[in-house]
Amino acid sequence: MLIIEKLNQKKDMSYNETCVADYVLALGKRIEKSSTRSIAEATYTSPATTIRFCKKLGFRGFDDFKEQYLKEIDYLNQQYGKLDVNFPFLKEDTEITAVNKLSNLYMDTIQDTLSLLKQDSLKLAVNLLKKSDAIHIFSYGTTLNIAESFREKMLKIKKPVYISSNLNYQLYEANALHDGDIAILISYSGETEKILKIANICKDRKVPMIIISSFGENTLSTYSSCKLIISTKENLFHNVGDFSTHISVSFLLDALYSAYFLQNYDQHYQMKLESVKANEGYRKSNNPIINDSIVEK
Repeated sequence: MLIIEKLNQKKDMSYNETCVADYVLALGKRIEKSSTRSIAEATYTSPATTIRFCKKLGFRGFDDFKEQYLKEIDYLNQQYGKLDVNFPFLKEDTEITAVNKLSNLYMDTIQDTLSLLKQDSLKLAVNLLKKSDAIHIFSYGTTLNIAESFREKMLKIKKPVYISSNLNYQLYEANALHDGDIAILISYSGETEKILKIANICKDRKVPMIIISSFGENTLSTYSSCKLIISTKENLFHNVGDFSTHISVSFLLDALYSAYFLQNYDQHYQMKLESVKANEGYRKSNNPIINDSIVEK
């Protein structure tokens, strides 16, 4: 959950803490020059109240809170386009106008996701994949369908990937993980109860995890230092199609596959050709543009 969301919700906050929350929201970027004393004076509270407020939000103290809050504001202020990701097209738009806006949303979302993708995180994720014997993906809903594409690509280069679409089965599968397995957990909110249960099981069984989740603090992210961040501009419910989230997850999984493929490019390419020859040799087309023969390059 974003810090701004926590400040607006004011969950379990005392009256004085809600005063601090409202003031911090109003400050925005100006908090950079603020101290616990200046906030206390402005809200008629005490420096200790501000420190308790920060710790209640999950931070070590005011400096830690301020640093993360400023990073979040900078991210949310980034604009790769003027589209509303929740409502990229309007009811008065023509069909072709809506489609053009959708293409812009794709580009904006990928650019935003790329800006959040850190090289160290990607390298760590790839190293975890390289060391693993099998990959298990845990998520829910449409995201599982997106993950199936990743699974197919990885299987073609002989890397086992397992996905169960049944959330109850996922719990049993997590309990059966052992040395050599790795888990990829995908949740936009990072607060889905069953995904958190799976994360806890993986932690207890010492199974390495790659977390794919939203920007900012959420419970799922605390389970692993290896996190790939989903573009976080879309509401959970009030949107016309979860476009941005799905585009971002798809891009991250493609990025993960590509980075893994690079680790042994020639061998992986030969593996893919062998898989295609064995299982897709029947495919053909009369279109000369796409009808390439299956030959080794």
